[in-house]
Amino acid sequence: MSTALHPAVTVCDHPLVAHNLSILRDKNTSTEQFRATMTRLGKFIFMAATADLPMTRTIVETPLTKAECKMLSPEVPILIAPILRAGLILSELAIDIVPSASVYHIGLYRDEETFQPVTYYNKLPSTIDYSVARIFVLDPMLATGGSAVAAVDIIKKLGTDVANITFVSIIAAPEGIQHLTEQHPGIRIYTGSVDERLNDKAYIVPGLGDAGDRTFGTM
Repeated sequence: MSTALHPAVTVCDHPLVAHNLSILRDKNTSTEQFRATMTRLGKFIFMAATADLPMTRTIVETPLTKAECKMLSPEVPILIAPILRAGLILSELAIDIVPSASVYHIGLYRDEETFQPVTYYNKLPSTIDYSVARIFVLDPMLATGGSAVAAVDIIKKLGTDVANITFVSIIAAPEGIQHLTEQHPGIRIYTGSVDERLNDKAYIVPGLGDAGDRTFGTM
């Protein structure tokens, strides 16, 4: 089940989403448990985000007879674009769910003085038909929206319509949603929660801390 609070935003509304979010928010959750919980929760959100992938009909032979089935369209490339480094935990579960997808990393970090994104890595290929591709940008936190905007800027320059780009996060701040949707009208956002606000250090409140540090045990 999902709930739309903003035209561009779908908040995944499910008891297990709420349960796992509570574990992630708890400062006493261990790195091992945090990582496992992030994976469980991410699966719920990514499944929702991929619900309208293009399908094609095919005929398969079962042990008993022939059956008409639906499969993902082979004509539509699916790209998973995690924002390094925190997005890595979501890319692992995404490729498990859609093994036919390709994963291309986008390296961005936030300047701690200006809070602006700095690009240091981009492996998106030039050989894919971006006019029809479905691209999922993954980052557990949509805070200021700076990194999200920068990543989508990169993808759009390759020829992708913003309607085919979906941003997937675990939690989001209203400021990040506003910034991303203003800069890229038509983008879709799937998340587990829209939190209250950003603090003066641009961290999401109540949030869950630094998702990258808590995932990889580098606090």
